[in-house]
Amino acid sequence: MVTNMVPGFVLPAALFFSLRPHVGVMLALIVASCVPGLDAIIRIVRGRSLNWFALLFLPSTALSVSLATLLHSPVFLLAKGGVMSALMGLAFGVSAVIGRPLTRTMALQLSSDQREGRLRLAERWGHPRALAVFRILAVGWGLLLLLLGGQQILLAISTSPGVVMALEPPVHLAVTALGIVSSVLYVRRIQLAHPELGLLPVRSSQS
Repeated sequence: MVTNMVPGFVLPAALFFSLRPHVGVMLALIVASCVPGLDAIIRIVRGRSLNWFALLFLPSTALSVSLATLLHSPVFLLAKGGVMSALMGLAFGVSAVIGRPLTRTMALQLSSDQREGRLRLAERWGHPRALAVFRILAVGWGLLLLLLGGQQILLAISTSPGVVMALEPPVHLAVTALGIVSSVLYVRRIQLAHPELGLLPVRSSQS
């Protein structure tokens, strides 16, 4: 999961601070915002499946770059991450309500690049008890992302671009890490009670 997060959170900030002294704030923000799209293109060239993060960021990046360019305001670029976090939080919550948790979809996408591996996991995780676990996780992630999105939007409209680009990656990574650790601890407790669900990988014993 970390390898999927780096292009979206770490590289944009590094590019922004590297380019800002040479091309200005607006152009540096535009280039930094295009990093997730570049990652998606690389995955396509390598024949790897696109994760749903990339599919969400591509249209949002195009819209935010267009608005920022037309209205000459960096706020649209700075607030993009917060808006996306909030929308993803709503999507997680809705998916839990309708019984199709995005946490299950995300886990399948991030578990393997091979279709066969994802199909085997999808069959195992279709058990009602496993589905209930993923629904609870979806509710938790929904609340977490809504809070994160609100914080990001407030930061974008109240501080300078440099402050936003410096603070957003570590805050986002810290919150995501907290969510991952909490999720793993919860799932591990469930797996101890119901090991047949296979929610976490188990190391095979070696003689």
